[in-house]
Amino acid sequence: MSAPEPSIQPMVEGRRADTGRRRNRVLAALAEAAKDGSEVSVAAIARHAAIARHAGVDRTFLHHHRDLLGQVHAQAAEPPTIPGGRGPAVSRASLQTDPPATDAHTARLAAQVHRLKTRLSEDLVEQAWRESGI
Repeated sequence: MSAPEPSIQPMVEGRRADTGRRRNRVLAALAEAAKDGSEVSVAAIARHAAIARHAGVDRTFLHHHRDLLGQVHAQAAEPPTIPGGRGPAVSRASLQTDPPATDAHTARLAAQVHRLKTRLSEDLVEQAWRESGI
């Protein structure tokens, strides 16, 4: 790749500087989200007010910078910390696994309730039979 012409060199340097500022703002938004436990996703980072207004960062910018996109995805997969240092909050992955786990737990509880009702019914019939003296 050849060096740019001297007449456009200031534009190239300006573009690189702009990209650097935008990258720094994305990294700052990721750090802020990690600090306060905010949602982390490509859409959330692109919507982040400081980035969207001041840097003009959108999804396309993140997709052109794969290293930043990788950092967004990596942070989105981690459970966010609860402000105040109380430990990790619920992660997106755990929320996605909760409905099937909850459904399975509900099915187990329903089966147990059915077994207990059947047993209670049988015990009541036996008790009534004994008390009747038949």
